[in-house]
Amino acid sequence: MFVELGIVATSNFLSWEGHALFGQLLLADPAEAYPRLGLAYCKMMGGQFEEAHKLLKSSIVENSSFKDYALALRGLAFHLAKQPEELVKFFKSSESSLQENLPALGMFKTLLESLP
Repeated sequence: MFVELGIVATSNFLSWEGHALFGQLLLADPAEAYPRLGLAYCKMMGGQFEEAHKLLKSSIVENSSFKDYALALRGLAFHLAKQPEELVKFFKSSESSLQENLPALGMFKTLLESLP
């Protein structure tokens, strides 16, 4: 529930509130991946794409059940950073993994469609 609140806050231009919430979740569960995904989303919405990539490439995230969601968010970061070549290259290397996790692929497509 807190993750959803943080995403909604960040998506509605309350990125400080989302960042604060995910920061607290990271302090409460430092070995969990989901706060890093939330913080990465906040970073992306704030234009801090390199920091978002670092969070999403952490070993905690890459070894978690959220790894495909992290791939989708990394793709979104390339899109928002206006790096289409990187986005295409990234998805070619990640396509099979995302095809196996249709909810993660759907999340990526929904986020892309909801952005201006």
